[in-house]
Amino acid sequence: MSNKVKPHEDPVVVEQASRKMLSELSEEQVEKAALSSYAYFTGKNKDREGCALAMAKRHFLADKGDYSVALDKMRNAINFFDEIDVSSMRKCFYDSDDGGPLDEMRKAIESDVSAGRLAVCGEDFSGRAIHIVLCRNKITDNPDALLRGHIYAIERCLAATESKTNGKIEKSIVAYDFSGMSHSHAISLKTFRKIGAALQNYYPERLHCTYMIDVPVFIRSLWKVFSPFIDPVTRKKIVFINGKEEKEKTFETVVAEENAMPFIRPGGKMSSQIDMNTFLYKTPFDCSYGVGESSQTC
Repeated sequence: MSNKVKPHEDPVVVEQASRKMLSELSEEQVEKAALSSYAYFTGKNKDREGCALAMAKRHFLADKGDYSVALDKMRNAINFFDEIDVSSMRKCFYDSDDGGPLDEMRKAIESDVSAGRLAVCGEDFSGRAIHIVLCRNKITDNPDALLRGHIYAIERCLAATESKTNGKIEKSIVAYDFSGMSHSHAISLKTFRKIGAALQNYYPERLHCTYMIDVPVFIRSLWKVFSPFIDPVTRKKIVFINGKEEKEKTFETVVAEENAMPFIRPGGKMSSQIDMNTFLYKTPFDCSYGVGESSQTC
């Protein structure tokens, strides 16, 4: 099999195309692109151009070198981050504005994730944070609410990964726990497509792997319906795992027991329960819940 680099993956081509993309953005758009980095948002990384360039590169690579499509999608992503107000998501559990946008966002996210369906808990050996989805804890099928909850968790997962690896790794992990799930917990096709489209269009090149764990038969059947709506490249990153033996074989080289919940590794030392108050209010935005000596440290 040839290891020849595809033209759109050539580092020189990617660099040149990405810089050209930035040149076609307004100064405000470049600033907002840079803010896709949580480290830039907090001031820990002051390389505005470098952070904006990273976003452009992700879009160019994801769209296989189609410059026009990549530029359009990057602009759309910038607009989406504004519309869903990622800035308020990042601050709302640590600052208050007495009934303003932060308080409104905090109340919305608390409602979206109160059942403990979504969190960022644990990390792999490379420092990638793990976005946990406990499917049995569904509380709504409102597409907008579920999308907002997922974006909040994704932003925290990417921020934790960026912080842990000093920006060297841009991709994170998602782990779905299907144990105890019934038909009543399944989201609708409309909601699935809405969330899937947002992740593909606005977070390209951000997924390392998605693990589907202890998947019931009816979900495997639904997968045959849902999977055509997922980008082929993304589909290859989705792994189905059932049973103790498969879990241990898969995850022993991925994540240490002390940084894994039991549904991921049978001997996982992290609690099976997530204290959402601690996760939301006491764990820094760029840290995984439960990693380190306490849930308040990275």
